[in-house]
Amino acid sequence: MEKAHTEYLSYKKAMEILGLSSYKTLTAYIKAGLPVIEVAGSKRIKKSDLDDFMTSHYVNSEEA
Repeated sequence: MEKAHTEYLSYKKAMEILGLSSYKTLTAYIKAGLPVIEVAGSKRIKKSDLDDFMTSHYVNSEEA
């Protein structure tokens, strides 16, 4: 059975998508401005917010 695509990701799923193995790194992204949605103690990251956040942090390789 195919799993339904969800727009709202758990921290674990967001970390999988980003290829992160450290919760500390995700926390650093959140402190840097990655939006989080919290409802009744459940925290989620919207997939489109994750994409927008990463896109907004492109670095010109000539300047790096």
